[in-house]
Amino acid sequence: MTSTKFNPPARTLLLFAVALVVVTMLVPYGYIVAYPLRLFGTFVHETGHALATVVTGGSVSGMHVNLDTSGLTLSRGGASLLISSAGYLGTVALGAALLVAGRRQAWARKVLMVLGVGTLLATAIFGGYGSSMLAVGGFILGVGLWALGRRRSRADQPAGALYAGGAVATLAALAYLGFSGALLTWIIGLVAAALLLGVAFYAAPWVQHMLVIALGVQLSFDGLHSIRYLIDHTVAARGHSDAVNMAQFTGIPATVWAVLWALVGVAIVVVAFALFWRENKRESFEASIQ
Repeated sequence: MTSTKFNPPARTLLLFAVALVVVTMLVPYGYIVAYPLRLFGTFVHETGHALATVVTGGSVSGMHVNLDTSGLTLSRGGASLLISSAGYLGTVALGAALLVAGRRQAWARKVLMVLGVGTLLATAIFGGYGSSMLAVGGFILGVGLWALGRRRSRADQPAGALYAGGAVATLAALAYLGFSGALLTWIIGLVAAALLLGVAFYAAPWVQHMLVIALGVQLSFDGLHSIRYLIDHTVAARGHSDAVNMAQFTGIPATVWAVLWALVGVAIVVVAFALFWRENKRESFEASIQ
């Protein structure tokens, strides 16, 4: 008697992911299901601004995600044109990259590990306002004291003071994040990183593959949806935005920038979907003739 492992084709996973994302966008209250993913999408958007700032020689003083899925990155210096474009297009580009990586199940585990570690680093380096490294230091101290306490407990030595010190250091780090307005940003980053790394290390290969594809679809669609929302607000001249920043830098109307980002974003996503579909169509054909 032989057993077969559940291993759906990549194209099936892609169609399921697309259907799931579209349903959450269209059905009543579907936005509630998609809300955590929208928050992560904002985290990716703001990380795009922060990375573009650092890569072009600027400095980042803080990155913040709000409950309404808006966000803000405070930066100084760098190439303003690239920094303003890196938010929307960065989200779409990451989604497209995940789709391209999702062509092969063998790549899924490594992709999730890289994404999880990258999310942790972005949280620690950019998350919140002020010096987020103070919170990092507090957490490291707390974990270190807890680990020492556990080691002493195993050796039948008193460890209460170490456990208490670890708790105080951890609570102090959390309090700092709360007072600096960074707590939500850190929660998003830490929870996302924990889920990504947890799936990478403990889930079945097809689950890892599904998560890579689903995140690729979600980030791609979320990026495009955000750009469409940006176009609406830019045309109506409501509020400040990255497109308005671009207009101030270049003198070219904000609507032009919003539409340009939309065209580039759609092109990126179309190419990613085409590469995915063609690769897996070829693999399916090769499997059928073997």
